[in-house]
Amino acid sequence: MEHATFFLTQPQYDWLAATLPEPAGKTRKLIPNNELLNGILFVLKTGCRWQDIPSSVCIHGYSSCWRRLRFWQKHRHLKTGWQRILLVLSQEGNVDLSLGNLDGSLVQSPRYAGVGYDSQHHRYGTNISLLTDKQGVPLVSMTFKGTRNDIVCAEATMNKLRVGAKRRVAELNADKGYDSKTFRRHMAKRGIKTNIPERTFTHRRKRDRKPHMDKGQFKFRAFVERTNAWLKNYRKLRYRYERKRGMFQAIVDLACLCICLRKTEI
Repeated sequence: MEHATFFLTQPQYDWLAATLPEPAGKTRKLIPNNELLNGILFVLKTGCRWQDIPSSVCIHGYSSCWRRLRFWQKHRHLKTGWQRILLVLSQEGNVDLSLGNLDGSLVQSPRYAGVGYDSQHHRYGTNISLLTDKQGVPLVSMTFKGTRNDIVCAEATMNKLRVGAKRRVAELNADKGYDSKTFRRHMAKRGIKTNIPERTFTHRRKRDRKPHMDKGQFKFRAFVERTNAWLKNYRKLRYRYERKRGMFQAIVDLACLCICLRKTEI
């Protein structure tokens, strides 16, 4: 594939094409992954419509690329491939679970399924809840309606963490939007320390003891902001055009998978 190195190195491209399963061809000839993956990555990177994939990138029809991504999403193969890459990174010593960073990002969208009005940004969109390790390696991504604030998405995102046999981080960094006693108690029950700044209220006084806050550790939260910028570097995630919520989640997972894959030594 002469255009594969535009997105990934050739070994990384071949590894990804070989790792992701192919559907069983019963009634028609099966197209291999290495002939369709480049078209899918082209849409992810450029943000173009599926029907605008040039023949120089993929000689097959755009519907074949869409159906292959749909197949991976339906059977959760992207999640499985992402977990394999995280396990490889963990074995290489490139995943640091001593500190996790949690943040949300809104992707503006028409009023499709899974879209809600965000009163903070005054627009309709889908919220991406992202958890990274200490250095910004994406570990978990989930999508919610724009009406869901960050604290509502936080607990579900933390419960999805899987890196081999590991299920939690030692400490969690998050901004003031995650300041909640209930969320802190839930994290404490799982043995996770929280490093979240306390919100200031002018109309009431908090009677409890102030929560733990380490400003030195809190500086590492900049890495999750950088990872969000990496995700928005894939133009398909700057504005949601996918009508199906599952397909949009698949695009987010594929972007995180590519970010992790580029950090490996493959």
